[in-house]
Amino acid sequence: MRRKSESLFFCIVLSLFLSSAVSMADDTAGSEANGAAANNTEETTDTKEAEAATVEEITVTGKRMPDDPFFSDRSLTVVNANTLGRKSSRSTPEALLGSEGVFVQHTNHGGGSPIIRGMVGPQVLVMVDGVRLNNSIYRTGPLQYLNMIDPFSIDRIEVLRGPGGVLYGSDAMGGVIQLFTADMPDYRKVEGLGSGAGMQLRYASANQGLGGHGRVELGGGGFSFRGGFSYRGFQDLRGGRDMGVQPYTSYQHASGLGGLEYRFSDGFFKGSWVKAGYMANYMMDVGRAERLYTHNEARFYDNDDHLAYLKTHLKFRPLRTDIDLVLSYQHFFERLDDHTLDNPVDRNIVSSIRDEVTVNTVGVDAQLTTRVLDNRLRFNYGGMYYHDFIGAERFTRPQLGMWAPAELTPFPDGSTYGTFGLYLYAEGDVLRTDSGHILRLSAGYRFHGADALAPANGSMPQTDFLLFGHVFHAGLQYIFSKHLSTAFTFSQGFRAPNLQETVHVGDTGEYYHIPNDNLDPERSDTLELSLRGSVWRLRASWSGYITMVHGIIKREATTYKGQETFEDKDVVHNVNAGEAMLWGSEAKLMLDVGYGFSLGGGLTYTWGEEEIDDAPDMPLSKIPPLFGSVNLRYDTKPGDVWTGYAEVYVRAAGKQDRLSASDEKDVRIPDGGTPGWWTLNFRAGVELYKRWQLGLSVENLLDETYKYHASGVYSPGVNAILTTRLSY
Repeated sequence: MRRKSESLFFCIVLSLFLSSAVSMADDTAGSEANGAAANNTEETTDTKEAEAATVEEITVTGKRMPDDPFFSDRSLTVVNANTLGRKSSRSTPEALLGSEGVFVQHTNHGGGSPIIRGMVGPQVLVMVDGVRLNNSIYRTGPLQYLNMIDPFSIDRIEVLRGPGGVLYGSDAMGGVIQLFTADMPDYRKVEGLGSGAGMQLRYASANQGLGGHGRVELGGGGFSFRGGFSYRGFQDLRGGRDMGVQPYTSYQHASGLGGLEYRFSDGFFKGSWVKAGYMANYMMDVGRAERLYTHNEARFYDNDDHLAYLKTHLKFRPLRTDIDLVLSYQHFFERLDDHTLDNPVDRNIVSSIRDEVTVNTVGVDAQLTTRVLDNRLRFNYGGMYYHDFIGAERFTRPQLGMWAPAELTPFPDGSTYGTFGLYLYAEGDVLRTDSGHILRLSAGYRFHGADALAPANGSMPQTDFLLFGHVFHAGLQYIFSKHLSTAFTFSQGFRAPNLQETVHVGDTGEYYHIPNDNLDPERSDTLELSLRGSVWRLRASWSGYITMVHGIIKREATTYKGQETFEDKDVVHNVNAGEAMLWGSEAKLMLDVGYGFSLGGGLTYTWGEEEIDDAPDMPLSKIPPLFGSVNLRYDTKPGDVWTGYAEVYVRAAGKQDRLSASDEKDVRIPDGGTPGWWTLNFRAGVELYKRWQLGLSVENLLDETYKYHASGVYSPGVNAILTTRLSY
């Protein structure tokens, strides 16, 4: 891969600048352990490091075992329950806004696709409580599916920035986003039957959005139960200043959540637990209209997702081993109505195409964690297998006539797809002194594979493939007490081609896609240097990385039935096309000013370039611009009657005019690139008697007209948000 000396020089200069940047205080460094932390407190007490340090929060996504993020050798973003409550975000993707290293693109108001280190869509793995959500029909490019998860149901978000191929397998190239539901209440020490309940309400002015959530809890004798229900409805979104109301941006969302857990208090299984969980989400009438004024087209989505899982955590103390087993079942349904209109004003339907796809996924994931040599050596090992069963139908309809089955379906009905792997990760302290110096080595390996079988689809032949591969990780880390942590890592990622890329037939919005089953996995090699420091009242972190991507899966022009266009759109299929280089820098800083005030901020920069044979290098598609945030917050002293906070923050992004060839054709991106922007925002809240919380936020106080790069919808204008929560 060619490397321009000026690019590397600029990377070094920018990294030095970013290392002094300021980080937003509400993004990732909350001071309260919750969610995964509460579940894993017991597991961290055997470690000398945890005994010696005051652990502010515990994460599990970076290494698939409990870890203080300050001492981790991976780059992590954490949005804890306290931060989620203060943000009271409209959607789960928007809960990540303001977090270092995470850029959120919005094709439509009902979507939200995180971009991590220049990678998006199926290149980022999404999980809920340890269960993979990615399936084999995820599109290449931005996806709306993270927005399907109800933000009221989430208690914590952890983001691993950078490849997670060894620990998580396919799709974890740019990173891993793991969502955690709230810990089950612990009523083991309560006599009789314990109970609890709570409710939340949220109203936003820019889209007249109204949402509510209610929950109930019961427990006793080691058993705990929690159930909840949410509903959110949004009208068309008003953009900034003269933008006005944007058509087809309304939608509805309903969800339900339930869990039953039993925890062992004594005996051989003391510290073990078993949990059955269920989550259902319904997205209704989600519009997508970025092509309304250019092609007289509008799309509407209906999505259902049901996730059921059984998790078992066993502590086998004689061998100092924890065993985690997850069995899961997911039912995913998507209906897409693609309408051609007579014009963007009257919007009368001329013709329609409806695609309906169902994916049923069964999965098993087993993990063992063993600690030996007085916890100086730790092993994490296991395996997983997920299998998709796909059903698909396509219908056509002239104007408002009857729906009629089409010859071709979006995917061959009866297709199957599996992904599997075995892995071993080891971490050891080769040096540990009483004065707090630790030298740590880590290494990991995964054997992975994917298999698919897709029957013939009309004139398209049967597809059948089986792929195997290997992924590695290595790391060197130095830690000094609670003051310094620095690490240098090499990590690999990969992504097996899925059914969307190999066998999908139909309109993708910009193109008409036809199958190509001769695809290899995408692969990446990443070198990363990370620094974390804590001195006096100052905490800072910085990560710099270079990623080489091999076998990029991208669209290429082809023919269908001898024609270069079909249904007035260019015909394309996917191919493995060349290599690319990504590099970037992520920095954050937090300063406790004193007297209840704190100042923070963050800055992220990403550069992506594709090497093209016999042609000049080109920018990669949808690379975010320089973006960041700065925040000033005031917190009152905790009190028995009331506690409050107030904060002012700025979010900003630079202009992005480094566009790929596909970006230049993308109607979501203005001619010449997406303009830079900044917004001024305010939020405040008060908690009364530790039971009742009231919050007020005003976003985009100056009513700026702006949107995130590659988004099809503009962000809200002045937006007042009122929230209230009550619990007992």
